[in-house]
Amino acid sequence: MNKIEKRLRYLEIYAVVSLLIFGVLAFSAWTRSREKFTEIDVERLNVRQKDGKLLMVIANNERMPDPIVNGKSWKESRPAGMIFYNEFGDENGGLVFGAVVGGGKYGTYHGLSFDKYKQSQAMALVYNDHSGKYRAGLQVWDRPEIPIDEIITKREEAKKMPDGEAKTAALKKIDEENFSPTRVYVGKNADKESEVTLYDAKGKARIKMSVTAEGNSKLDFLDAEGKVTYSLPNDAKK
Repeated sequence: MNKIEKRLRYLEIYAVVSLLIFGVLAFSAWTRSREKFTEIDVERLNVRQKDGKLLMVIANNERMPDPIVNGKSWKESRPAGMIFYNEFGDENGGLVFGAVVGGGKYGTYHGLSFDKYKQSQAMALVYNDHSGKYRAGLQVWDRPEIPIDEIITKREEAKKMPDGEAKTAALKKIDEENFSPTRVYVGKNADKESEVTLYDAKGKARIKMSVTAEGNSKLDFLDAEGKVTYSLPNDAKK
């Protein structure tokens, strides 16, 4: 057997061995993708697209990711839960659960939120409890069109200004221009009433329909100052 034949023979053996190794690895990966677990403990679980893009995070409170929009993140303490991301990498909703105790009192918050595009939550199912005085329901906010990361950047720049009237005025202007009022609330309030309240663009309640714990029902129409201008059934009897 000459040298060329020997080399060809070696190449054939190498190709066969390589194919076998590749087959073993492929089969191993295929079986692992279908592996089942009876129980698993984890502090954080990331769900990603094949290209590595983050789609969802499930984590404890210490490993919850910071909010991110347009590639900009900012520090925010959040309870454990689940965060969702859209195709652009922006956070666009989540599910959180948290509770604290101290001094014989407790506080707890649960929420399932849906964020406006490149903004904060536009709608959420919320449960907010302060030692038994709680509200639970559906809440809708009116968010501005400007992306939230731009608002945060403006506030960060304004905070670097020297203390004084100019700084205070700049921060106030940013907050006023990007005001995000509640527009609708449907649920139970802290006074044990079931309520449906509609708010104007300034966050002022203008129509409130409620039923008290005692079973008394009422429909109130309010002005911009919060004064009831017409009420049912009382005014209908006049």
